[in-house]
Amino acid sequence: MDRSPNLDLPFILPSQAQKHVTHNEALSLLDAVVQLSVRSRGLSAPPPSPADGERYIAAGVASGLWAGHDAEAAVYGAGGWTLVAPQPGWLAYVEDEQRLLVYDGADWSAVIDNAINPARRVGINTLADATNKLAVKSDAVLMSHDDVTPGSGDMRLTLNKNAAAGTASLTFQTGWSGRAEFGLAGDDDWHVKVSADGSGWKQALVADRATGQVRFPQGLVHPASGQRPQSFIGLAGAPTLFRIDGLHDQNPRTGTIDAVTAAGTITLTTATAHLFFSDLMEGETMARIWNLSKTPEQSAWVVAAPAADALAVLDPAAIAGWTAGDTIQIGDPLSVTENRCSAYDISPMLISRFGASFRQSGLFAKYYISGHTAVLTDLQTVTTGLSPNGANGSFNNAQSAPRGLSSQGILYIPCSQPSPVSDSNLVYVRETGGPGTIGLSLIGVLGVLAEM
Repeated sequence: MDRSPNLDLPFILPSQAQKHVTHNEALSLLDAVVQLSVRSRGLSAPPPSPADGERYIAAGVASGLWAGHDAEAAVYGAGGWTLVAPQPGWLAYVEDEQRLLVYDGADWSAVIDNAINPARRVGINTLADATNKLAVKSDAVLMSHDDVTPGSGDMRLTLNKNAAAGTASLTFQTGWSGRAEFGLAGDDDWHVKVSADGSGWKQALVADRATGQVRFPQGLVHPASGQRPQSFIGLAGAPTLFRIDGLHDQNPRTGTIDAVTAAGTITLTTATAHLFFSDLMEGETMARIWNLSKTPEQSAWVVAAPAADALAVLDPAAIAGWTAGDTIQIGDPLSVTENRCSAYDISPMLISRFGASFRQSGLFAKYYISGHTAVLTDLQTVTTGLSPNGANGSFNNAQSAPRGLSSQGILYIPCSQPSPVSDSNLVYVRETGGPGTIGLSLIGVLGVLAEM
């Protein structure tokens, strides 16, 4: 073997004459290809006036003195050109492009293109890791539309997740602790969340993916007062909150249990279910009743009056242990609510109209009330009052005309006490009139106020 296997350098042979010629040839080849840096790779033929030591990569189909040496390194020296065939893996820096190339056995290509397509990790001014495969530490990051290729003039940043239950979002941190996040977080609705400590998060805004409608789970705050504004939501048809059609006494009113079923139905000894719950209230409201025979009194919520002598309750477990002979009452005991009034929950009404119950901050109600003219004197009236909590002085009252003639109008009542069985607020109703003096009593809901 008289030449090296990789760079094809000539060896000095034993007893060789003029050894310096062979040695200098090897040094010249080393000088040409070690730390290879070429002026350009854009010429297919030699330049007209090269300087000694200039190097090029013959481009395309080489011609002239470079003919037949496509993609080879051409080195000028001693008045002539030396062409060196590159080996796979050779690196060359191209000065006019300021780019590092690598030879793959057929052609030269940019090293950086091979490194990032794909690159396992990229760290800019910091180290990327197995989780953050792209990591950037910088005062600013600029992304602009492509005006080099050129592109469309648009610029989009796309975040893709595998399934709806995953997350595709942007998170903002202070000292590596989360403070805000927006994106698709746990479903395909658009969420904006904030956190005071990076641990507990609150939803500030949710945009429904199907309708585009926006919800504010934490509500809105008026900028000047700091109070939550309210929105009026009308209820078409004024559904019935409270109604009793027959002649009756003021509340509380009582009845006696005849039987109780495991399905949650209470049968009364008399056909007086209408004094507790009207069939027009079914699907719109629930009424709280009490078993006075228990110590302390036990409550249950009535949702229907399936028969003239029967009441259906929301939760059968609430009336476990109630038996025949027990006395039940519509109207809270004074130990529970101080002013002899009945509690009503309008969550069925909200659910049927809006798909969910919520804590209404108030409601507008129409009323109709009449007294029994055969019993009342000329100046006597009957009254129906609404209250947010049953507290003394909290009632807005509706009153019949003198001698029991009917009266109707509209009342507004705030609602402040959460229901124990739903996400709505309770409404309290109190009726005032002597025994057998109250005729038709009706309260319908025109609309509710909801905090935004």
